[in-house]
Amino acid sequence: MFRRITLVSWSRRGGQASLLKSGAIIGGLLWALTSTVFICAALVLWAIMTAGQVYHFGALLTAGTMLGALLGGVVSGRIAGNMGWLHGIVVGFLYGLVMLSFLAAWNGTFAALPGLAGRGLTLVLMGVLGGVAGVNMSAYDRRRDNFRPGLR
Repeated sequence: MFRRITLVSWSRRGGQASLLKSGAIIGGLLWALTSTVFICAALVLWAIMTAGQVYHFGALLTAGTMLGALLGGVVSGRIAGNMGWLHGIVVGFLYGLVMLSFLAAWNGTFAALPGLAGRGLTLVLMGVLGGVAGVNMSAYDRRRDNFRPGLR
């Protein structure tokens, strides 16, 4: 069942693989932030277009940030091609720091730091899952490109 899933690829053809690829990390972080901004904009548009008085978007915002970390991990793992879990950790950690600094600037203090530590750990975990999925997506594309159906 798990024969074709790559968790760790230590080396590549022609020598040792570099551990971190900055382009992959930047790309993953940009995807994570862009998807979160898109989700927040959709929620604001929803609040403007509907006539309700009170909106409880806490669960939706949490799901949006988790989805952002997952997408960022997928993109970073796909761009990197190997060590997706490490790229996912870095993207999830940096994304968590960006979200923490945004919340601190919004509230004016780091008073909610202990409560956000669990959420930051979850963002890192989502980044890792996305990184592993992204590495395996790129391997799937390589296998698919080599597939040449015969003439019937």
